[in-house]
Amino acid sequence: MRTLIIQLPIGMPGATTVYAHAWAQTDAPSALLNVQWAQSPLLPRTDRQTEVVALVPALALSWHRVSLPAGLHKQTSRLQAALQGLLEDALLDDPAQLHLALQAQWKNTEQPWVAACDRAWLSAQLQALESAGITVHRIVPEFAPVGAALHITAIGPADEGWLWLQQADRGVWGLPMASVLTAQDVLSDEDSANANLSAEPGVVTWVSERLGLKAPMVVPKQHWLQALDTGWDLAQFEFQANARARRLKNWQRSTSHLWHSRDWRPARWGLGVLLASQLLGLNVWAYKTRADWQAQQSSWAQMLRETFPQTLVVVDAPLQMTREVDRLRQGSGQLSAPDMQTMLGALGQCWPASTATPLQFQFEPGHLRLPELSLSVSAQQALEKALAAQGYAWRTDGTTGVMTTKEGQP
Repeated sequence: MRTLIIQLPIGMPGATTVYAHAWAQTDAPSALLNVQWAQSPLLPRTDRQTEVVALVPALALSWHRVSLPAGLHKQTSRLQAALQGLLEDALLDDPAQLHLALQAQWKNTEQPWVAACDRAWLSAQLQALESAGITVHRIVPEFAPVGAALHITAIGPADEGWLWLQQADRGVWGLPMASVLTAQDVLSDEDSANANLSAEPGVVTWVSERLGLKAPMVVPKQHWLQALDTGWDLAQFEFQANARARRLKNWQRSTSHLWHSRDWRPARWGLGVLLASQLLGLNVWAYKTRADWQAQQSSWAQMLRETFPQTLVVVDAPLQMTREVDRLRQGSGQLSAPDMQTMLGALGQCWPASTATPLQFQFEPGHLRLPELSLSVSAQQALEKALAAQGYAWRTDGTTGVMTTKEGQP
């Protein structure tokens, strides 16, 4: 899935504010970012298939860990006020002036992390992008407290650069490179053995010499791609606008990941084999069903020709055979089930003995109506059962009883 990453600059937006931005292909995480800078009216245009991510700089965020009261996950309407109360002593500014956002899966975390930034600044930046015709779908932090081991990212030139440290248990914090004189200023003995390090080209030598660690070189701003995969989304509380568009983009991003990720390749192959086998099975079943139907039609047609050799064209063998049998019966003078005498005889055999036999009836071939009928429910049920045994159906239409031959009765 194609994603446009826009880094929000420090400070309130203005007419000359420049935004660093880059296109990223989330299904190709190894691709290099081509970072460019432009004012908001000149930022790239996006379509419905593109996800727009606002990247909050690490300098604009502070990180705090809280213990939420039990049962708060069932009262999310009170969540923002609870966070402001819990962090009142830990924040330098008034909590009401800050935007607070919880980590994903906070309901299942004993002490979740909370990211805090200036609410007015974030709102102004998003409004500036909205005015330029850009709808932000996600807001992610540049660095987040993820990973069991300590990870250090060195960015910027040596004289103005920063070391950003992140770890799931300790949070996110930064150190200006100018303040780092020895490795002990950054790392403990345990960190020196387990820490991961990456550095942009301008500070690789400085970091390797100062910290005594081998620093793999990465392309500038390449850590933006890792920021997309942390699971963080700061678009919470009053910044939950465009929630429907954000859910759609999340669905598109998940679908793209399942379709292109190497980790899901065995599952995709398995699903393909399953669908192919099901399709093959359906075709085989349809072929067998059609063959059985054609064989049955052929056997009926053969039976019709053998029984009635004068039949030259076979269209509907069962129907034609029924008509031929009826014609023979009529020619020999035998009564058939739809005849009046046969139906009256069957009705007389099944009629309840305690009830007077009706004297009026209306007859059509295979259809006998008895008006002004008065039978109890139990008597009608017994009559219906007795007639069914002789191949007839019985029903009531108001006060009229209706006796008919069953469907397919010759």
